[in-house]
Amino acid sequence: MVKPEFGRLNMSKEYIKNVFQKFDDHLNIENNNRIIFSGKFGIGKSYFLNEFFKDENQNEKYFPIFLNPVNYSIASNEDIFELIKFDILYQILDKEILDFENFDFPKGNLLYQYFSNKFFNDFVSTVDSIGENIIDEVSGKSYTLLKNLGKLISKIQDIGKKDFDKFKKEIEANSDLNVIIDFFNKEEVKFGSIYENNAITQLIFHFVKNVEEKTKKKTVLVIDDLDRIDPEHIFRILNIFSVHDNLGENKFGFEKIVLVCDIKNIESIYHHFYGENVDFYGYINKFYSLDIYEYSNRDYVKWFDKNFTIDSYRNGNIEFLGYIFSDAIFKNVISARQLFNNDFSRQGVTTLYNKYNEQNFNVLLNNKYVSIFSLFQSSYVLIKTIFRYFGNSNNFLKYVDKIENNQLSKFQNIIGELYLFIDFKREKNHDQENIILTTPYGFNIKLNYGRYEITGDFNNADLKTFFKDILMQYQKIIEI
Repeated sequence: MVKPEFGRLNMSKEYIKNVFQKFDDHLNIENNNRIIFSGKFGIGKSYFLNEFFKDENQNEKYFPIFLNPVNYSIASNEDIFELIKFDILYQILDKEILDFENFDFPKGNLLYQYFSNKFFNDFVSTVDSIGENIIDEVSGKSYTLLKNLGKLISKIQDIGKKDFDKFKKEIEANSDLNVIIDFFNKEEVKFGSIYENNAITQLIFHFVKNVEEKTKKKTVLVIDDLDRIDPEHIFRILNIFSVHDNLGENKFGFEKIVLVCDIKNIESIYHHFYGENVDFYGYINKFYSLDIYEYSNRDYVKWFDKNFTIDSYRNGNIEFLGYIFSDAIFKNVISARQLFNNDFSRQGVTTLYNKYNEQNFNVLLNNKYVSIFSLFQSSYVLIKTIFRYFGNSNNFLKYVDKIENNQLSKFQNIIGELYLFIDFKREKNHDQENIILTTPYGFNIKLNYGRYEITGDFNNADLKTFFKDILMQYQKIIEI
């Protein structure tokens, strides 16, 4: 990763704070309690949200619970809600927050006593279904989960099975109390109902409220990768979390619920599931409070373009890097992870480029020493810098598929230099007038005393093959 030097201002980080603030402002709009956080696959939605809630300023305000149902092993459509509940419990129990000694359980009705007596079996039985990776991730990090689970089970057992059994027999013997039996069959207690409010749901609700009271933070439930699970489970989750309780609160009492997906994928799945003529947005708008939050890299581009223009020293290669990075960020080829972990400021890019350029490279090509490499070092350093920021060559080739030829035409001298870099063409050493180089990529290059001019139909040039050949040349070079 391209880290900033110690003591330097990482302009990338500075602007990331502004992007954080934009999302924080959206979260804090009045009555904006259910949010759909939408962005293209691979753009870094999960990474952004994790970094957002870990940020020092945001961490003081929010208590997030992250769920990833794509990891669940689900036997039936009814299971997913139960797995979500136990996943939430696992994560809350893993925190050193709840005080079980003074915790007041909601045990005022028979229903709670009934479910509390079977709680442990239900809890343990979900481990396989939630997914080993989730359990390992939570329980493997600390002893807290197991310790709190033991406290919870002990507390529940105090409710008193004998009292419950006695009460149950009285109900069964007294026809006047049949209304209580009917209560068990209501939607409020039926497993699988979107209106259910059984013992586990009540327990989570009280845990969530206890967390808010103890931490003075807003609780946020984040459900990630919603568009990567089975369509039936997608719409079940949407239906469950669109339902308020009697007081208008979110499910389980969370202040905010964030559903993470690509809304275009959800729309496509919806039409495939229900038909092309069914109104998707009439359906989906009840699942978020205000507007869908569209996450993209365009906010970063605004900063990047502004930052890259503030420099009195002009360097053609740096300008080329600035264009490539800005365009790749705009086209969502560079992910949030790359943006967060690299210094994309002009100062950061220039520093890395100059660091490479100041080195005295000795290289082998096809196991032979290249004596004229100094002629091509500028192009080599340019490519080396590009690949460091893109993370790997495959990411760069993804960008090449989206590149716009007409925009690159303004970098004719660099295109010429890069062409000569392929196979280390000897023309690089010529200092003559009007040498025409015919390329196999659909354009020609006029070499005029060390300067290059593109001729031919550059807009239809095969730049994909051009950059692939540059990559192949780069990868054959061995530094010694």
